Amino acid sequence: MQEHVEWVDPTPTDPILRIPPTPPAPRSTAAAVLLNLTGVGAGYFYLRRRWQAWTAVGVAVGLVVVAFATQAAGDPWLWRILAVCWSAFLALDAWRIAVKHPLVTGRRPVVVGLIAVVAVVGAYIGYGVLGRSAHDAGLAAQGRGDCVAATDEFEAVTGPYELTLSSDVAAADRGLAECADFTRAADAEDEATAVQRYGQFRIDHPDSPLRPFVRDRLVETYTTWARGLRDQGRLTESIRVYRDLLSEDESFAPEVADTYLRLAKKITAEPPVSASAAADALTTIADEFGDTPSAREVPAAFDALYAAAIAPLAAGKPCQAVDVLAFFAGLTDEVAAKVAGEANNQYPRAMLDCGLNDLRDGRASVAIAALDRFIRTFPNHGDLPQARSARIAADVAVGTGARVPVPAPLGAGGPITITFINTVNRSIDIKVAGSTAHEFTLPPCTSCPEFYPLGKGSDACGSPVGRPSFTVGLNAGTHHVLADFDDAKNLAKQFDASAGGFDLYCLYVERNG
Repeated sequence: MQEHVEWVDPTPTDPILRIPPTPPAPRSTAAAVLLNLTGVGAGYFYLRRRWQAWTAVGVAVGLVVVAFATQAAGDPWLWRILAVCWSAFLALDAWRIAVKHPLVTGRRPVVVGLIAVVAVVGAYIGYGVLGRSAHDAGLAAQGRGDCVAATDEFEAVTGPYELTLSSDVAAADRGLAECADFTRAADAEDEATAVQRYGQFRIDHPDSPLRPFVRDRLVETYTTWARGLRDQGRLTESIRVYRDLLSEDESFAPEVADTYLRLAKKITAEPPVSASAAADALTTIADEFGDTPSAREVPAAFDALYAAAIAPLAAGKPCQAVDVLAFFAGLTDEVAAKVAGEANNQYPRAMLDCGLNDLRDGRASVAIAALDRFIRTFPNHGDLPQARSARIAADVAVGTGARVPVPAPLGAGGPITITFINTVNRSIDIKVAGSTAHEFTLPPCTSCPEFYPLGKGSDACGSPVGRPSFTVGLNAGTHHVLADFDDAKNLAKQFDASAGGFDLYCLYVERNG
């Protein structure tokens, strides 16, 4: 057998089949751009670029989340610019991809893109309208004083409607702060705290729609507070609150005047009577609340106050009435004219009787202050001689330590005459007190020595001739002498004057060496 040999050419003679790539599907560039202008990558879905589409969706969602988290309405233009830039980027990228596709002959994709853009824009406009509506509803609720409803509406504006980027968001924030402060004041644990918080509200929110309701709440709070204090008998505190109430509502004037009248009557009925406080209350009624019913009771209330205040005078205790009489005498209000006139009549005598009683009771040093006050205050009064006489007696009592009676008025004398003579070469101031009082000065005896040796002074008293002398008329009874020698110990002596007794009182100084 013969082997058959076949030669095989290794080089293929048939041509290699090459499959061309699938051409891109026709797409509308305008539609892709419009769909991406929605901001959520819808154009990428149209172009079948899924990973880019989902990335765009994620970025859009992230922007929304960050915008809510950072309160985008606080910086609206930043976020508006970001939104425009993001949409422009998506639109340009969609155009870049879409131009590589064959063009679509139909208009349907473009119409869909337009509808999508219109839908997004319309939705955002509607979103803004809803935000505006919520804000307006919150303002309306505030205008009714309903902070519960207003807070719900404002929280919607600052929450779900934050991305409207409207100025209403900031206004809603202010509304929330106003309602929070208003509610906090209304929920205060006591009236004082409520008043303080309402006052602070006015400072912090001067243009708030809640201001009329703040005033109403203040009036209500002041009224409750003032009446409560008044009914507890804490009238002074009540008046302070009422005064603040008047600054809010003047219609409470009669009630305030009545509280002043109650205070005056209370002070009048509770000794010791504080006449100045009660009189202040009554003059306030007359001056500030003259057209109220309480004002008609003021004259009678002044009479009652005056009678209660000077009750010690009738009880024989003039010193306790002096100051209150001085107060009444100084009143110049017309409504107090009657009691002021009575006080001016009684005041001088009460002051003098105060000094005389102190002298009579052995309180000579205290009497000096009262008598000096009388002499200084009433230098032309008809009782001035009596005051001067008592003042001399008080000095004698202090200087001698004796209890000196109240003497007759200065200038009064008696049938018993005693002549005081000076036998030393120095002046002597002499005060004599007993049934009458005398004060005089003996000039120096120029022909006499300044002093005498011990036991020799009485030798100079033989004759008053040529010696300085002064004669006084005394009534029978005990008298006290207080003589003031320059550079020598004062003389304090007691003597009895009687008819037929001695008629000379010689004064001299003895000194050893």
